[in-house]
This record gives sequence, C-alpha cells and structure tokens, in this order.
Amino acid sequence: MFLTFTSSLAMADGEHPKPMPPGPEPKEFKILKEKSIDPKTGLPRTLDPSLFKGKARQAYQVAKEIPEVLAQMPCLCECEAFGHENLLDCFVDRHGAG
Repeated sequence: MFLTFTSSLAMADGEHPKPMPPGPEPKEFKILKEKSIDPKTGLPRTLDPSLFKGKARQAYQVAKEIPEVLAQMPCLCECEAFGHENLLDCFVDRHGAG
C-alpha cells in the first residue's frame, strides 16, 4: 500500500502517466547526485518542496521526510535510463514532478 501511495505521489501532476521528457544523461545525474549527498545520512538531498505546487509539493515533502525509505524502493517510471537507482533519485531533480 505504501508503495502505491508513494508511486502515486511521484506522478505529482495528478494526471495519467505521460511519456517522460528526456532527462539528464546518466553521467550528469551521477554528478548531481554526488553533489547533493547529505553528510548526516549519506543519501542525496531532495529538491526543496517549496519549489513546487500542489501534489508535486506534497511528493517532494514526503521524499524530504523519509529519504531512507525511498532509497530502498524501486522506481516504476523507467528512469533507469537517466541513471536513477531508486525512488529517492526521482526527487533529487525535477523528475518527481513528472
């Protein structure tokens, strides 16, 4: 149930899934992810929820609050092509706003 809830938040625009626009190259994403590592947790920081509105803001807030959970969950939007390794990675950039 939690997986469904979180995955629903990842589709933060509230509409049916759309094809994802091209994301950053995997090497670019890896650099971004490494720069965003929080020394306290060892996990990448998410973007600030205040950058978004509505459901996207809620999704980024959840990601900010429970990064350790999202880091253990696979992403279901096929973003591996962008270098993402788990659901948390979707919230390191604007990908989670979908």
